[in-house]
Amino acid sequence: MKTGKLGFILPPQTLIMLVLCGVGILVFLLLVILPAQRLSAELDRDIENLQSRIEEQKILSPVFKSLFAKTKTAEPQGLPAPSRTKLTRTEIAGVPKRLQQLAASHHLNVREIVPEVNTLTDASGRFLTRFAATGQFSDLRGLLIDVGALPYFESIEEIDIRAVEGGREFGLKIWMARE
Repeated sequence: MKTGKLGFILPPQTLIMLVLCGVGILVFLLLVILPAQRLSAELDRDIENLQSRIEEQKILSPVFKSLFAKTKTAEPQGLPAPSRTKLTRTEIAGVPKRLQQLAASHHLNVREIVPEVNTLTDASGRFLTRFAATGQFSDLRGLLIDVGALPYFESIEEIDIRAVEGGREFGLKIWMARE
């Protein structure tokens, strides 16, 4: 048998074709098969993540439904809009007691109610009361509606809410109309 220059049994053209086919297969593996495997592995991870999220949603769904049902409380038909009046100097002394009663009716514990004396002497026609209480956040809404229903209520300047042990601490600056 006759051998080529390199001592192989195959002729050089066949050897070149064999090497080219091998390189072609290697290029095909590197450019097509390996990226497809990486993409497949990435998609598998995404599928696992989505399946775990679906399981999590199935577990949390009853909790969400119960919380959502609790938020669907009967909405008041309209906020109270009493005719506005102004407090006389003698009636101003009863404001802290009235705020205390409103807070108690909404299960809030009053820490302090302080009328600002400086606002009682100016010519603005209104006075500021600082109100601080503790309780549950859900009870604050009813208190705010009732305060807004007071005939001498003018506005709330500030609402400060802080988390404390056993609930929340609320601070309000309430403006009331006076003569």
